[in-house]
Amino acid sequence: MFNITPSLYKATLWKIVISYFFTLLFLFLSNQLHAQFLTYQQQTDKLDLKARRAMQQGNYAIAYCIWEPLAQQGNSSAQYNIGWMFHNGYGLSINDNKALYWWLKSAATGNTNSHYALGDLYSQGLGVEKNIPIALGWYISAAIKGHEPARETLMAFLSSDNKLAKNTFQSLLQTDWSILGDTMEVRVDKANTRRGPDKSYKVVTTLERGHKVIPLREKNGWTYIGITHSGKTAWIFSSLISKPAGIYPVE
Repeated sequence: MFNITPSLYKATLWKIVISYFFTLLFLFLSNQLHAQFLTYQQQTDKLDLKARRAMQQGNYAIAYCIWEPLAQQGNSSAQYNIGWMFHNGYGLSINDNKALYWWLKSAATGNTNSHYALGDLYSQGLGVEKNIPIALGWYISAAIKGHEPARETLMAFLSSDNKLAKNTFQSLLQTDWSILGDTMEVRVDKANTRRGPDKSYKVVTTLERGHKVIPLREKNGWTYIGITHSGKTAWIFSSLISKPAGIYPVE
């Protein structure tokens, strides 16, 4: 039969005490760090609110003096706002080079507004050489993150009749077509799609009932669509597609 000696008992008890002590110490330090983080976040939120109110009242200097230190510390929202002030000249000289600088820093942390703003800079050539493909990349990135103005801007570009718009649209149809907004469905058993808005154009493909398409623009009773999954674009007679039942209110 195993006997527990006094020395073994003391050693075991001591290990339990030490383990318990370090557990309490870890919990204490974790709570302290969490409390400090909450305090810092709360302070940052208060400063940000103060800066926003100053902006609304036209006190741009106050807003800048609040946001600038936060931006230097890596706060992405403050970085975006400082960029916005430089871009619009709110209390500062308009300087899109500095707007670009701050928006790139903010975008690196995933700030969606900065992704969209960079798209605008590149699409217009402000503070940077005009580059539509790069602008599209920023718009797409923002749209993927749910930025509605970016999605609307992207859709407006994709509706244009040029090769880059068509290629970009076809690429998105194969991968991220869900960012392009509401879909429509083929409402008949079989529907031919064509290369142009008229029956005289060749058939691109035949779609079956329920196939989802992305409408872009209409012409003479025809709709220019993107065909999901396939990556193809074509024209379809508008009456052959409709909004999915049960999703939209009856008009």
